[in-house]
Amino acid sequence: MAWEPMAITSKDAVDVEGDQVQVVWSLDRNPEADWVREFRRASLDHGVAFDFPRIPSPDVRLGGSIHWTVPAADLRAAVEHVKACVADANTAYAGVLARRHEERRRRAAEEAAKAERLRAAQQALNAMD
Repeated sequence: MAWEPMAITSKDAVDVEGDQVQVVWSLDRNPEADWVREFRRASLDHGVAFDFPRIPSPDVRLGGSIHWTVPAADLRAAVEHVKACVADANTAYAGVLARRHEERRRRAAEEAAKAERLRAAQQALNAMD
């Protein structure tokens, strides 16, 4: 079965503290650890374009959610940031999967070549009677 990109299924304001809003985005399934790593990398690469420069990055969790507390005035930017990070993580993770597939293919070819050399060596030994 081919991998399908992760998708955001919902976003919910779950708490407020002063002018800060905690938002939880739900993903369509639990992400792999490598996808989470790519999301975090994407979040760092995008930086945060808010007026509030010390805001921490979004926290993506293996349980299939992204948690982030942001200034209420920056909700639109936060939504766009998380959407961009999910898209970037999907692209990067697809590359990870492609590299893994290629490595498995390369190893299988090496193992097949080794098995053929072993068969030839055994055949040569059998001919020495």
